Amino acid sequence: MLINFSYMHLIKVFYLFLFFHVTFQANSQHDLFDHPEAMKLVSKGTEKIYQLDADSASYYIRKLHKLIPNHPVIPSMEAFLIQWENIPIIEGQTFVRFEAKLREAIAAAKNLNPLDPYDEEAVFFELATRGLLAEHYAENNKYFEAINEANKMYGLIKKGFDLVEDNPEFLFTTGLYNYFRIMYPQKHPIFAPIAIFFKKGDKELGLEQMVMSTEKALISQIEASIYLSYIYLRYEQTPEKAFVLLQDLIKKYPTNYYLLSKFLEAAYATGQYDQIMPWMVDTMINTDRTYYKMIGYIFRAAYLEFVEKETNEAYIYYGMGVGFGNEILNHGEYFKSVGYLGLARLSQQLGNVNTAKSYYNLCLKYAETEDIEKAAHLGLNP
Repeated sequence: MLINFSYMHLIKVFYLFLFFHVTFQANSQHDLFDHPEAMKLVSKGTEKIYQLDADSASYYIRKLHKLIPNHPVIPSMEAFLIQWENIPIIEGQTFVRFEAKLREAIAAAKNLNPLDPYDEEAVFFELATRGLLAEHYAENNKYFEAINEANKMYGLIKKGFDLVEDNPEFLFTTGLYNYFRIMYPQKHPIFAPIAIFFKKGDKELGLEQMVMSTEKALISQIEASIYLSYIYLRYEQTPEKAFVLLQDLIKKYPTNYYLLSKFLEAAYATGQYDQIMPWMVDTMINTDRTYYKMIGYIFRAAYLEFVEKETNEAYIYYGMGVGFGNEILNHGEYFKSVGYLGLARLSQQLGNVNTAKSYYNLCLKYAETEDIEKAAHLGLNP
């Protein structure tokens, strides 16, 4: 796995999740939570963000601005909209706009109650926005900036541990920390020397807390489900659990490309190839996003190969998928590995041994999960 991706994901799992529980739950002392009309606008706007309905989301954000014009929830939601419109690749001018909104939110959070440095709402909004900055600095190879933001976050994160009993939203944040404080240094030993400076974690407790978050939390429930499914897919190697979570999510947000891509991954990893629905791959292929086109073509190929047994057509679609993948650097490595594995498998069936070996090696280059690595090694050493 590439170091860039790995470090970016470390930052991501520690911080991205904070946005939603901060946006809603941390405001009981100030304007937002005491303002029913504003809360309704936030809720409606958030739903539209997940639905990728940018116009409607912007409409609710504008109405919110009229009610509480100086509140950090406004630039935070604007930043979150930018992120979900562009996930997982936020670069160039898109990143400039995203960064500006997060900086605006940080400034607004600092002004919520400047006389009290421990004001809960101000602390949480700063925590969330700095966290998103840290994630995307890492993704854009700005490691110094990412580490700087991360260092500012740690003291804030520790305060969340004391709030778990009183607030179920903190089950998610605390659970993620507990889990990745153990698992990330194990999977990436290069970071082990750094991890010793952070509070010890508890893997099993972390998983338990995140599961409880998907059941008890009101606001962070969706984010908890997304990250828990990622853990099941990429860390725990239990894709059947991810499939159940993602199946519910895509029923609620069928137009969300990122959630569709995760569901397709879970369907493939569990061998439920008949669950790779044509409408899903068509949705991906018909976007103007190269990343999702890649995913759409690769899983259309998987459906053709395993369900319809159209191996020649499947071979073509695998090739188209990895072709789009070649246009993307440091993103979508798992999906590239699935594409190359398919090309290798079908090449082997056709008797093209050398071509199959080349594809198996390319699969291993991008593989991020044990099942894909095992399949490639078996192909190379039948």
